[in-house]
This record gives sequence, C-alpha cells and structure tokens, in this order.
Amino acid sequence: MKLHWLSVPVIIVLFLMAVIDGRAESASASGEPSGLVYEAGPRPWGDTYLPKSKPPARRLIVVDARKCEPNERIALWSLQALVSRTRPRFWVSLGKEDQRWLDWHVEMKHIDGYDTVDDWRTLFATYRSAYKGAIAPDPKLYRGDLLAANTAACEDLIIADPKLAAELKLPVKIDLRGRFKTYAAGMEWLWGAYKNQLSRHICGYHHPTLMNTGAFSYLMQWRGVAFWLAGKVDSAEPGADIAAEKKIIAKIMSELAPNTPIMGFPYAGTGIGPGEPQGVAFASKYAKALVCTDHLRNTCVTSGVRIDKWTQPKQTPTPKLDRSKIYIALALSDGDNMNVWRGFSQRYFTHKDHGKIPVAFGMGPAIADIQPAIAQWYYAHAATNTEFFADVSGIAYTKLKVYGAAYTDPPAVMDGYLNWTRIYLDKMNMRTVRTVSGDDAFLKRYVARLPKMHSILADMGCYSGYKGIDNLTYTLDGMAIFRAATTWRGGVKGFLPEIRKHVGKKRPAFVNGFLHCWTFNDLDKIHTIHENRDADMIFVTPTQLAELYRQAEKITSTSK
Repeated sequence: MKLHWLSVPVIIVLFLMAVIDGRAESASASGEPSGLVYEAGPRPWGDTYLPKSKPPARRLIVVDARKCEPNERIALWSLQALVSRTRPRFWVSLGKEDQRWLDWHVEMKHIDGYDTVDDWRTLFATYRSAYKGAIAPDPKLYRGDLLAANTAACEDLIIADPKLAAELKLPVKIDLRGRFKTYAAGMEWLWGAYKNQLSRHICGYHHPTLMNTGAFSYLMQWRGVAFWLAGKVDSAEPGADIAAEKKIIAKIMSELAPNTPIMGFPYAGTGIGPGEPQGVAFASKYAKALVCTDHLRNTCVTSGVRIDKWTQPKQTPTPKLDRSKIYIALALSDGDNMNVWRGFSQRYFTHKDHGKIPVAFGMGPAIADIQPAIAQWYYAHAATNTEFFADVSGIAYTKLKVYGAAYTDPPAVMDGYLNWTRIYLDKMNMRTVRTVSGDDAFLKRYVARLPKMHSILADMGCYSGYKGIDNLTYTLDGMAIFRAATTWRGGVKGFLPEIRKHVGKKRPAFVNGFLHCWTFNDLDKIHTIHENRDADMIFVTPTQLAELYRQAEKITSTSK
C-alpha cells in the first residue's frame, strides 16, 4: 500500500486514535471495561468497611424456621432484611449453632433476651409497615430468585410465589415470571431500572440454591446487588449465557465504587460458578475484595453489635534466642472465610489440649463489622500462646497481581485497600497479615502502609518457587518477611519434611509454618506435628518469631 500525502504528524495522530479505538472496541467486545479513573470516597453508611445495622432490639423475637419450606424461609429472610433497615428485631434459627450464638449475645449483654414465636407467619402481620407487598420470582429461570431479591430490595417487597403471597395476604406488586429469556437480559433490565437505588458500595456472589439459608438478607438490607456467574456445569441451566453474563456483570462492577466488598463466594461445586481463583481475580480487577459469607445468616442482627477494640491475649515471654534452633510459627488458614467462625473453628478452642502449643489463627478483619460478638468469643477464649492475624491479604480476600487492574492507577487503588487494612489491623489488635502471594514490589507497599506490623506471613502455601530458607525468610525495608515454607499436600506426614528441606543446615532458622485448616482440621493433627518435631525445633507465635528474627539479624525497627 502506498503512503498517502498526509504529513507524518497527522499519520501519527490517526495511528494513536486507531490504537485507542481498538482498545475501546476490545474492551467492549470482551465486556470488561478498563481505563477507569480511581476516586476514593466515603461510604454512605459511615466509616466502616462493611455496613453496620443499628443496635438490635434489646429483646429479640426468635423464630424456629427448621420446618419451613425453602420458599417460606426466603420470605422470612426478606422480611428480616426490610425490618432491619430501621432496627434488627428478629432472629431466624435453623438449629443449635444459631441458638448458641444467640445465647452468647445475651451473655455478653448485647441484647437483654428474646421471646420465641410459635408461628412464623405472625411476623408478617407484626411488621406489616416494613413492606409494600410481594414480588414473584421466575421459577423457570436459573437465578430468577436473585433478580427478584435485587428488585425486592429497591421496591421494599417480600420474595414470595403467588401461592405463598396469598397465604400471607400479600398483594403481588411485581411478577417476574416469564419476563426474561436469559439471566443476562434480566440483569441488564435490573441495572437499567435500579442502578440509582442499588448500592455502589457493596455487592455479592450468591449461588441461588443458598437463598433459603439467609445470606442474601444482609445484601438485601443494604441494597447490595447480588449476582451469580454461571460456570461450565451450570451454564446448561435455563437462561444461562456465560459471555453475556460476564459482560453485564463487568459493567456493573466497573460502575461500583472501588475498594468495596463483594460478599458471598464464587464457587458452589466443580464447574458451578466461575470458581474461586477466577471469581476472586474477576472481582479484584475492579477493586472488589471478597468477604466469604455464602452461608452466613442473621448478619442483619449480628452486624448491629458495637465493639470498638479487641485485645490480643497477653503472650508468654519470648524464649531466649538460641542460634542452634529452628523456630516455627504455626499459622492456620482460612480465617477470611467468615462462615468458619460460626462453628468450624470452635473445635480448636474447645479442645482439651487448646493452649498447650502456640498456634496462630488467620481471621478476616472485616469480622469486626458483621460478626463482632463472634470474634469477641474467640478473643475471650484464646490462650496465652494464641495469636490472631489478618487473613488473607488484608481487609478482605484479593488477588494482588490484578487488584485494581481495570483502573488507570492500580497502585493508588491498592493504597486505598491498604488504608482500610491498616484501620482494621489496629481495631483487631493484629500485627501481621498473610498475603495470598505477591512479589516484593507488592509487599513493599504493605511495609510502607502498615508500619505497625511486626512481619508479613506471605503466601497461602509454599508455591512461590522460592528455594531454601534464605529465600523464604528475609528483611524488606526493615520488616521481616516470612514466606510459607509448607504446603498441605503431604498432610501431617509431609509437614516437617518440607521444613527440613527448606531449612537445611541453616541455624538459626525462622519458619512460617502454613497450616491448611481443611487438612489440619482438628487440634490432634496439629499436636502430632509438635510431637514429631526434631530436638532443635521450637514452636512460637508469629510475634515471637518476628522478635527472635530481629534479634538474630540485629534489626532495630520493623518500619521504614
């Protein structure tokens, strides 16, 4: 092709315009906007990362919903969401776990007590002023109930099929049955109709089969948009279209405020949903950090409790440094998953041998907003060799390499994320954080923004390619970095051999002993590691590990 007579500068301008247009077309074609401008702004509900309800009624009403049908529970949860906007007043129980935490709230005087109602239907008469009627979801459309939940949040409606609505004497104000051929079309309509009413500061992954467990109630209370992206398996469900769904959800994500939480979880079984790594990365790109809450209930109530500060247990004195020893801190995962604190994690604290050896527990700092009384139980039952640290990556779960990638200034977005992390580390009295991964460039931002930390426990398992303890334990801008020296692949039998391999003949050695909670799912397994330790191995808390390392390396400060 021959050159045109246009001057070179004009050709350059046209070329740049074509490049810019090409980028825009590419972003549009993929359905994933980019080039977003970062603007930090206040939360409409105040100075907390997650929204907090008003303090719950001093005397709650409790309803036992174990015998309710799924659609009846969904109606109850939507009523709880609407009532809680003014003040949380009732608690829905599905068994012993709910009762245990209800009683704990009474014991700690967060509420005075409760009264039980025999017929859950009476609540709809008691709180008639909280809603305007019912919305009928489309039972034939996969995720039709999520569309109904988002609409109900904006229109103050109870989610109920026409039969149930009639039983509850609720007029059906909106009927979504047969309205949309695809879920993507429904989300397009929803965002177009209600984007100015739905919150820009909270959203959530919510698998539709979990609607009756109550996790959506908190999102509905705060008008957070709830959605679910189909995966390879559930893409066969009626109305599923992965490409179209990703396009509209990406658009919504790009229009929500940066550094805001995404609730729930993006995985509901093999091939169902986008999956954990992909779902977290997708949200991270738009600066949405995951708070795992897919099975939580009564969060409308628990988030109303106010606790300003937590205090870590006063630890036993740090042992005297012995340069012939290997010091190991056992750091348990997956505490960013808020679901575990309701039941799973109690097994470690109620075990007869709790407190016999040092164990550190990762805890998502956002628990301070939505489950403060539950966090209070764990701090109250901690031993003198227990330490809580931030899990994973900071205020909430992110994929560091792509966090804020859709923005023109990802470092500024990350600094905003770390500012929230700093506030909540102070609130929870935590002095270290586990990052999912992250190279030293990322970790330097942590060091600069979180100067009160004693160390960073980097990596969810030793998959970074680092070899040898000198590459796993080092100083970065004056702060101790302990990269994970263990995986979960070998279970109890493989744990100590991994440490021996990485430590070699290095003495003294300082080890971040990553423990995968689903593998080391009881304290007996952790004690087995301790019982099989070598004679030169000493187990310590992360605080003690950092202090001993500073002594050994003669580091006088952990901050720049």
